[in-house]
Amino acid sequence: MQTSTDTFNVVELYLLAAAFGGNVLFGLPEKQVFQLKGEEVFEEAHNRLIEKGILSADGKITDGGAPVIQAIEYYHQSKKYVRINNLMFAFREQDVDELIVLLELEENRTYQLFVVSKALVLSMLGEKFPVVLREPEEVEKSFLKEKLSNHERREIEKFEPESMFMNLEYFHLDEEPRDISNPAYYQQWLIFTKNEKLIMVDPVNKNYYHASQYWFLKILFDEMEFPYKEAR
Repeated sequence: MQTSTDTFNVVELYLLAAAFGGNVLFGLPEKQVFQLKGEEVFEEAHNRLIEKGILSADGKITDGGAPVIQAIEYYHQSKKYVRINNLMFAFREQDVDELIVLLELEENRTYQLFVVSKALVLSMLGEKFPVVLREPEEVEKSFLKEKLSNHERREIEKFEPESMFMNLEYFHLDEEPRDISNPAYYQQWLIFTKNEKLIMVDPVNKNYYHASQYWFLKILFDEMEFPYKEAR
């Protein structure tokens, strides 16, 4: 299933979230930032939603708008989020085979929203991020991860990753404190290749690893809650 592929700005998304009493949308700028700009910003967003057919002329939710608001509500209810580059994924407790995907088109400004099966998301990640389908080197069967030497680390700090670069972050909202120093709540990995080696960097704790493809995929599959049968 897929929601409307209309593009929404942040104010439009908050207006739609108000339909179910949602005032916070994880990963978006805070609603108060826009409230300080005055009512006109929200009036303009309201008019754009009417033009898009999400709301009727008298402000009621249309048949076309209902699934969009439903998707935003699912996104709002998630207890966990995973960000991969400009894609934010939210999770449903009732339908574990689906993910809500918030695609950031313009930083902190415009987004598209989709409800997609996990099987399709895995296929999409494989197409968008070659590192997911990377063939592991034979030596990677003998280790999970190894810390880089100081010399290798200095080289990585100057290195500009190529197209295989992935920024993977995950947030577990049930964990306290909600602070990036708490690994149960938040972790970030920068994943790329250098000279055929898979490199994974933990920028929060400043750890640099030569990683095996198996270790990388275990982290990805566990956090995205992909069934392991999908990998076969």
